[in-house]
Amino acid sequence: MGDGGNDTDSRSILVTEKNLWFLERSIPLFGMLEFFPPDCIGSGTSTDRQARKLTIETDQGWSFSTEIAADSKTFRNSSRNRGTGKWVLKSALQAGDRIVIQKIDSHTYKLRKEARSD
Repeated sequence: MGDGGNDTDSRSILVTEKNLWFLERSIPLFGMLEFFPPDCIGSGTSTDRQARKLTIETDQGWSFSTEIAADSKTFRNSSRNRGTGKWVLKSALQAGDRIVIQKIDSHTYKLRKEARSD
């Protein structure tokens, strides 16, 4: 789902009509795991080895802590109340927008929406 639009400090995901339904559940990190520190990638279930938490700051003025689930290659905290689910809902994503993940420091990232340009 990553499609380019990447530089050394950020990665982006193009929102399409096809992937919009998936984004409502979680943000896919396929093809960009190397962008994150290896110690933040946990096993497939939350009961197994716990990975080091990432801090995700959002363009909406709030942040959350999460790790990456190795099996689904998504941020584990996808809660609609406080995680990526909340961010996606409040962002009102549309086809043509981009989700941008920018590295701030080793374990801190910024999550922001880049609106499509018509």
